[in-house]
Amino acid sequence: LKAAQNATWPRAMPDAEGHDSVDGSTEGSSPNAFDASAWFPDGREYGLYNLLLCRSGMPEPESRPAEVEHLKFADNRAMSQVSASAQRDPFSSEEETGGISEGEPRESTENVAWPGKEGSWWRVNGSLGEDVIVREGVSLSSPELRRVSPGDLVQQGGSARALSGGRARGCIRLPVRPCGWVTADASKAGGPKYLVRASAPRWLVVYSSPNGGESCDVIVREEPALDSGEVAVLRSGDIVEQAGPSLTRPDGIVRMPVTAAVARRSDTSDGDSPCGGAATGRHNKPVKTLGWVTVDATAKGGPVFFKPDVDASKRRRRRT
Repeated sequence: LKAAQNATWPRAMPDAEGHDSVDGSTEGSSPNAFDASAWFPDGREYGLYNLLLCRSGMPEPESRPAEVEHLKFADNRAMSQVSASAQRDPFSSEEETGGISEGEPRESTENVAWPGKEGSWWRVNGSLGEDVIVREGVSLSSPELRRVSPGDLVQQGGSARALSGGRARGCIRLPVRPCGWVTADASKAGGPKYLVRASAPRWLVVYSSPNGGESCDVIVREEPALDSGEVAVLRSGDIVEQAGPSLTRPDGIVRMPVTAAVARRSDTSDGDSPCGGAATGRHNKPVKTLGWVTVDATAKGGPVFFKPDVDASKRRRRRT
């Protein structure tokens, strides 16, 4: 470093025509041309690049101007640069599928027109008499996760994709909640239509508290956890709409996400609801917040709180 500090630079001298040259040499004379990467300590020749490297290793002076004495300093040369944001895989279609991974192995897919959207409900075509396989990814060769029986419901988790190659070209694959992909329609590949449109499931509160009018019958909580915050209450006879797939806890208790009640007890019977109607909050006002309820607690010796609203299903069938 000391040698670098004492180094003498070749000075630029004007030539006969007034142009600058190094040590009196004319333009184009390579022996004395400036070399930014030179490093010849014996000849005291140091290029700019190597001098800057030497400078970066020299300690900073301890004294600071009085105006900035109160400020704290950090040596940013010791800091790692912020890593660049991850680049999107050009072969991924997560943007089109609402952030849903298409899984492995990779499969060539394309956008496809599909009547449903994220959150739509679909029923496995009962006339086929076969289960629908839920696979890990969009590929038909991805691992199997579970099976859905004829007549059962699945909820759409993102945008549909169509396979664009191979024998299954044209098959419409659909992401479903909570995870996985199913074949919704294989008619373009010579197969059947596996899913048909369905309405969101509705559930009837069938449990009545033994305390009668002194308390409400079902508590709607913020999260699947049984000790999460209370957001609403329901009364026997209220009807709620399922908002997503149900969850079976390790202890066997079945929990389900619901929207605000779609029908109050007072709308379906002549009885009064001491809780102020369905899905009421702390101030007896309608609550639209999504919450979780217990459907079935028999695995732990508890009651059944909800049953499917069969009457609603019959009314829908009559309309269709």
